[in-house]
Amino acid sequence: MARARPLTRQALSVQSFFRRLKDNSLSIVLFALFAVCLVGHSVASWHLHNQQLAAHGQAAVDYWKSLLGSSYLEELASNWQAAFLQLASLILFSGFLYQRGAPHSRNPDKVRDTRKKRAENARFPWLYRHSMSVAFLSLFALTFVVHTTSGYFAWNEHRALLHLSPLTLRDFLLSAKFWSSTLETWQAEYLTIALFIVFSVFLHEQDSAESKPVEASAKETGKAND
Repeated sequence: MARARPLTRQALSVQSFFRRLKDNSLSIVLFALFAVCLVGHSVASWHLHNQQLAAHGQAAVDYWKSLLGSSYLEELASNWQAAFLQLASLILFSGFLYQRGAPHSRNPDKVRDTRKKRAENARFPWLYRHSMSVAFLSLFALTFVVHTTSGYFAWNEHRALLHLSPLTLRDFLLSAKFWSSTLETWQAEYLTIALFIVFSVFLHEQDSAESKPVEASAKETGKAND
């Protein structure tokens, strides 16, 4: 029987490429969708901004200048900070709160085992043990600052178009406009994650790592698909 010929270096490289593509396909697709939506949003925001300028008798701006404008940055940061807050909340709250039947909750009947595990993990540095929550809280803080500052400049730019005097950052932070847009995004994110947790108790998605196995009962907690 003839022996199989060894793969060439080029063939091994192609095989390795497709292996990495498969291993990271979930993040690749999600980042690709993010990029498509980001470009689409930037174009739509550019046209909307020019429509608003035209309504006030102002000259249109080009696409690249629009990308650096405070209005566009406010729109981006407003949604990003809410999304980062949502995940940071889920990561932190799931450390000590429970939802029986949810695959993303610890089992409330195994508190002792969890405490024992926590004691065993104490040998790792604090930052290592809490790196995920620190990362998302840091992203939230960064985008919240960008949202606040860009929103402040965008607000005063809008007031200038109406021939109104600029207001201070403190005025903006205490304004109904700031908290209306901020809480609008926060409530949507919290509703989404709350519904996800509750629906995951009794609804299923076969083969999804975000769902319990199809045969799992509504009381089975903390077990996602293998």
